[in-house]
Amino acid sequence: MVKAAKAAKKAKLDRDGLTALGLERLIEIALDEAALNTSFKRRLNAALAGISGASGVAKLTDSRLTALEKSNTRIRWQKERAFGNDLDSISASIVKEFGAVDPGMALERLVRFVFGYEGIAERVNDSSGRIAGIYVQACEAAGRLAQAVPVDQQARIPPLLTPGLHGMDYHGVKTLLAVRIAAALSPDVLKAWDETLASAVKIPAGTTFLPAIVHVRRAIADARGDLDAYVAIEEALPEALREPTVVAERLHAAGRNAEALIWVRKQRKSRVGFIRRSDILSGGLKPLPDKDRLEAAILDGLKDRPASQALRWKIFEQGLDPAVLREYIAKAGDFEEFEALDKAFAFVESYREPHTALRFYLAWPRLDLAARYVVARWGVWEGEFYEFLLPAAEAFETDYPAAATALYRALLDRIIGRGLSEAYGYGADYLARLSALAKRPGGNDGLMSHADYVADLRRQHIRRHGFWDRIPPEAYRSQ
Repeated sequence: MVKAAKAAKKAKLDRDGLTALGLERLIEIALDEAALNTSFKRRLNAALAGISGASGVAKLTDSRLTALEKSNTRIRWQKERAFGNDLDSISASIVKEFGAVDPGMALERLVRFVFGYEGIAERVNDSSGRIAGIYVQACEAAGRLAQAVPVDQQARIPPLLTPGLHGMDYHGVKTLLAVRIAAALSPDVLKAWDETLASAVKIPAGTTFLPAIVHVRRAIADARGDLDAYVAIEEALPEALREPTVVAERLHAAGRNAEALIWVRKQRKSRVGFIRRSDILSGGLKPLPDKDRLEAAILDGLKDRPASQALRWKIFEQGLDPAVLREYIAKAGDFEEFEALDKAFAFVESYREPHTALRFYLAWPRLDLAARYVVARWGVWEGEFYEFLLPAAEAFETDYPAAATALYRALLDRIIGRGLSEAYGYGADYLARLSALAKRPGGNDGLMSHADYVADLRRQHIRRHGFWDRIPPEAYRSQ
């Protein structure tokens, strides 16, 4: 019997699939959609205007931007989605339609579009961040568009951006726009721009907020690969606005460890700040380097191993960080690592906070030491820390049943002790696991017997009917 022919491969919504659909069919669909979707219609009109050259698409784009800038109507939530689609259409038209014809003129319009965000933010309740996301994407596109601008035309770009950088940029999109564009400009243009910005920097006395110009000057120094300029920018700032560990990290990466050591030992002044939505959406938020670990690495770079190791041990003592101990062991001399590890485990055993010590043993990992530690301190475990006690108990079940028992009891004690009715189902599961563990060899070694534990639990919490109703009577009467 001849098998039926296989069904034709399903066409995808991609270039190949649309090509297969055919020009005439695509035209029909585009015209139908344009009749229903205003944003799509405007995008098509921009593409058609581009056929006649830059002037045609410029006129259409300017018209849309002017209308956007003049409007001050509050956007109700019912129209927010359509409004976002229209903004997205304007940005896409500038980048894709105008950018294909004249990148320089398109970039000018995209700068104008982004600079209008403050007015837009006042008109719409952008709790979802969708509108802000459109402007952040426009900033990212501007960086790519700037790469297509001929070098001999780039000098006209900085004057478009500089007026928006004075004072604080609370929304952050103007700063992000300038930073992304700076990465694409030629060294000569960047040098001239930085000189203009340096002369315009004004930092009010006592301010705790970093002006937008400083962010952009840092980006220019990075784009030029000029570490000295970056350091000079930082040195010129009031002490309260400096980021000494960031400077130290950069100097260390460049092998300039003597200078890095000076910077890493500078105290960073605490200050009130805020997080811009643009930083969140663009991934611009980066944690500061770990000051002490950075200093240890810098000391290694200066060949001062005793000082770097002493600092690593100090860091380890403060919080039992396994990563720091691994660095300490790795930097230990021949035959010193075993002594160092014994010293570390002895310190963990006597550490003031048992939950931190247990976390260390689990992360190292040394389940055998962790299990012994848990049983030896069976009365200190707090079910509050279920996010790591539960995985630990599960890890102990196979080879260390007594340790698993101690932790499951701590978890159950919290649930029934606090009357957490929404967690009674979990509590019943823990009691069932405890019953199973009690039947295994060593399941209660070093601990109260299971029968005594359950009897004591019922005696203290007999009124937790919602819990005990879930437990079969034979589970505790036979104990």
